[in-house]
Amino acid sequence: MKNLNFELAIPAITLVITLLVISTLYPEQSQLLASSAMHFVTSWFGWLVELVSLALVGFLFWLAFSKYGSIRLGEEKKEHSNFSYGGMIFTAGVGASLIYWGIGEPMYYLQSPPLFAEPNSYAAAAWSVTYSIFHWGVTGWAIYCFPAIPFAYAFYVQKKRTLRLSTLCEPVVGNNPIIAKTIDLLAIFGTLAAFASSLSLTVSLLSTGASALLGIKNSLLLQGSIILLFVLMLVAVMFVGFKKGISKVSDYTVIAAICFALFVLLVADSQFILNNFTDSIGVMLDNFFRMSLWTDPVQQSGFAQSWTQYYWFWYYAYLIMMGLFITRISRGRTIKEVILYTISMGSLGCAFFISIFGGYAVWAQLVGGLPVQQWMSEGGLTFAVVSLIQTLPLGNIGLVLFLVIQFFLMLTTMSSASVATAMLTTNKLELNGDPDHKVKLLWAGAIALISFSVFLCGGGIDTIKSLCVVAGLPMMFIYMILVKQLMMQLRGVNQIEALESHKSVNAETINAN
Repeated sequence: MKNLNFELAIPAITLVITLLVISTLYPEQSQLLASSAMHFVTSWFGWLVELVSLALVGFLFWLAFSKYGSIRLGEEKKEHSNFSYGGMIFTAGVGASLIYWGIGEPMYYLQSPPLFAEPNSYAAAAWSVTYSIFHWGVTGWAIYCFPAIPFAYAFYVQKKRTLRLSTLCEPVVGNNPIIAKTIDLLAIFGTLAAFASSLSLTVSLLSTGASALLGIKNSLLLQGSIILLFVLMLVAVMFVGFKKGISKVSDYTVIAAICFALFVLLVADSQFILNNFTDSIGVMLDNFFRMSLWTDPVQQSGFAQSWTQYYWFWYYAYLIMMGLFITRISRGRTIKEVILYTISMGSLGCAFFISIFGGYAVWAQLVGGLPVQQWMSEGGLTFAVVSLIQTLPLGNIGLVLFLVIQFFLMLTTMSSASVATAMLTTNKLELNGDPDHKVKLLWAGAIALISFSVFLCGGGIDTIKSLCVVAGLPMMFIYMILVKQLMMQLRGVNQIEALESHKSVNAETINAN
């Protein structure tokens, strides 16, 4: 633990738990304050996050195909196969939330559709899966991807062994201890709070499924037991090692998830799902820029603020988790490879799962006669997801398979979050970028403690989720700082190479004379 930066770790953990306690003691006041803050952020800066995020997509594709795209991040050979690399990025970015929201989002969009469509109309159905694929698509994965480039460049090319976010920002913002500490704490808070929210959602889904299968009460004891199981499995994965642990778990989980999705496609109305997927892709391609920049200033339905802008700010809050985890697994790859693999594998993988599970949910509600929206109104989205999975031919066996896949998807994300926060709070990293096991386990325990605190604190999760969006605002500005910092570094190297080439040509000319 000597290598752990306690000045960052302890305040960040304490801050999240303190906010949870306050939100429990004063639930109405804290939620009102957090919701007001989130409303302020989306109302005044929603237009900006849409512009910045779309510009970031363009910047990354330019960077990938520019002369800088060929820069190799480290001289060693690639550590992971392309499948493992893409799989780890995908599972780290989506966790167990993808299938959950892949079913839930289209239902919400049917009820409260975007772009002036009538609720539960044919137009609303056309937008339902389309917007789900869009929100989990290229823009979101571009936000996930970008931080990995400056982090990886600093670690593998410049050989820096401290990867604090404030250190990367220093060439632009200067060396101010207060600003540096604020940047690092905000980054850790965003990751801890966002991931704790995701883990809590997964635990709720798993406990609801286990309750339905075993006929037991969905209690705090059951939820705590599931969190403890996550920690024990994570300890086992950590001790096995990165390549044999996280990498293998990710590979098998992705394969299992794909097989389960294909099973759903085969036993459901395949024709409807495939046609709906094709139509959704066409609608999205036809309206990509409209969807990317829609703020709904006249009707003010709140859709853009509650969904698109919420998602974008949420992705920004994950800055260090995705940035540092992708950095850890990208040794030996070029900048172009990192960008194209992250965006393509992430967005295509999400489109695959959303089109199948979201398409099945839309078919079930509109054609199949299943009351999915009624399940949502009576028991919440978690109950609706479990009920829908039970309608598949395998019944409870299918639900068991679904829950196991969800567990391991979240386990991979939990491993990623532990690695990323450990890397950020390690004073000096090893050459392979892997933090000390004790530090990773500390963060795994901290994340589990925060997640369990969410259930102990009742409604505190809504406050934390709102504050994640608020934390995404300064993270968005830090992205702008990182863009400038990265270009300063890349152009500096390019200028040095050009100068050395010029000197070499002059020397050859002198020798020839």
